[in-house]
Amino acid sequence: MSAGTSMQPRDKKLRPHFALVVVTMVVLGLAHSWVNPWLGFDRGAIEQGQLWRLLTCHLVHLNHWHMLLNLAGLVLCGYFFTDLLDRVRFWSWLLFCGAVTGLALYFLDTGLQHYVGLSGILHGLLVYCLLQGWRGNPWLHSLVLLVIAGRIASEQQAGYDVEYLRSWIDGRVYVNAHLYGALAGVLLFGGITGVEYGRKHRTGNTERR
Repeated sequence: MSAGTSMQPRDKKLRPHFALVVVTMVVLGLAHSWVNPWLGFDRGAIEQGQLWRLLTCHLVHLNHWHMLLNLAGLVLCGYFFTDLLDRVRFWSWLLFCGAVTGLALYFLDTGLQHYVGLSGILHGLLVYCLLQGWRGNPWLHSLVLLVIAGRIASEQQAGYDVEYLRSWIDGRVYVNAHLYGALAGVLLFGGITGVEYGRKHRTGNTERR
């Protein structure tokens, strides 16, 4: 999607890592009634020291439909951005965006007691990949970024219906997670771009010596 060419995989060894996350999501999704009390975002438990919930809350879901919706989004990102993702970028997304979004939910949304779902950091992955591949296809990527920004802005409006998926996912859509996840994706892009630029700069200086 980034270059409009054959989309050769950037890192063929990413596939088992990607599959591991997918399988983990499926297992946790099928066992949601047992694992959510231990892995979901729970403010009281986090305040008692169970900090892993800030990250694991993104991997568990309200029910099977909730899991399948987010899983479909993850698989589509993996397919369309195969030329942009490698193991370092993939795990950086999961850990960085997961931690940043979890911390934002905890510190900024002080009234939030419980939260589960991948959709927040899935926004981060999508935004990161669109920014990372922007030079290869600026018009398409800019258009999709504008659509995402417009969607997030509409979700922040007072009249937005956060209950529109309740009959499917047994809960309301927590739109702030989408906002925090998208912003985390922007930060991730800035961080990875800076690291990669610094590495190339150092390598170039070494070769000229």
